[in-house]
Amino acid sequence: MSKRLVELMGGLIGVESTVGQGSVFWFELNSTAEPHLGMDPAQPAAIAQAPIVNGAPLRTLLYVEDNPANLKLIERLVARRPEISLLSARDGNLGIQLARTNQPDVILMDINLPGISGVEALKILREDPVTAHIPVVALSANAMPRDIEKGLQAGFFRYLTKPIKVDEFMDTLDVALQFAAQEVVQSN
Repeated sequence: MSKRLVELMGGLIGVESTVGQGSVFWFELNSTAEPHLGMDPAQPAAIAQAPIVNGAPLRTLLYVEDNPANLKLIERLVARRPEISLLSARDGNLGIQLARTNQPDVILMDINLPGISGVEALKILREDPVTAHIPVVALSANAMPRDIEKGLQAGFFRYLTKPIKVDEFMDTLDVALQFAAQEVVQSN
């Protein structure tokens, strides 16, 4: 799993071992400067997507995540889906604001966020009639069975753990998008 993740980030991983002396495990990643956008960094940006095929409706995913590496991974996964537009927020308060303003089809929420936690943000979203219908999927490093149970009891649509299992993530995204589409049909 580590090898695959490092390779996805354009790096190398290896081991050097000497019998009786021990082993050294290493990895190398390319270093780049943080990209500078011509906008206020506190404001979210939509991620560029491939053109929509066959007139499929554009769907929106909001990812609330403070870790740039995790955001980059989700950007890569969502880029495989040209019908999905990705918005991001670095904290729970901005995520709530973006959810109210943009009405995404699905929200992907980290649990450990600066300011308010993902669980607190979920509670606020559920109490607001404007956002209460949006399925919110937890994506967290808190992977103990008790954490998952508490997350589902708090009202998350699904609870995924890090490191991300790509097939599970894509399947969950499909189920959440399908649920969101049914909610729209029922409310009309």
